[in-house]
Amino acid sequence: MGAILNGLELEQLQQLVAQVQADPEAARSLNRWSARVRWLGGFKGRAYIRNHSFLIDEPADLVGKDEAPNAVEYVLGALGACLTVGFVLNATKHGIPIRNLEIALDGEIDNILTFLGLSEEGHPGYREIVVKAYVDADADEGTLQKIWAETVRTSPVGNTLARSVALRPELSRIAAS
Repeated sequence: MGAILNGLELEQLQQLVAQVQADPEAARSLNRWSARVRWLGGFKGRAYIRNHSFLIDEPADLVGKDEAPNAVEYVLGALGACLTVGFVLNATKHGIPIRNLEIALDGEIDNILTFLGLSEEGHPGYREIVVKAYVDADADEGTLQKIWAETVRTSPVGNTLARSVALRPELSRIAAS
């Protein structure tokens, strides 16, 4: 195994970057992702992604069993995870060792009553998400701010949340088993 920085194998990272720079079509398969969620009763479900799965549930004050985070909490977690990966990637590309990194996120739903069908005002999605990064790394403040700005600018999940995304909902009726 070659040199490792921030838990990443540098040669493997450099090969990936070089491959997609030389042939952008090689990255095409990295653009498509999928998931499936199966209802388990009540407000509980299980999401299946590649070889992984996780539970989704609502807190007790929203009539769930509070056995797992709910979907909007997973959105915060997904954004935090994406920013963590992006910061580590960008710091590693700049040769900066990270000793500690934590991303704290707080979001506020615009109007939960629209989700419950009790209001037509506003929308049921996040109005604002505040994201704070806490980092201990071998770099000056200006360099870390530059890496953070690049991380936020290039975050796939951050961009998904900040831009309009075409949703194409479809419903297929299945026979009861």
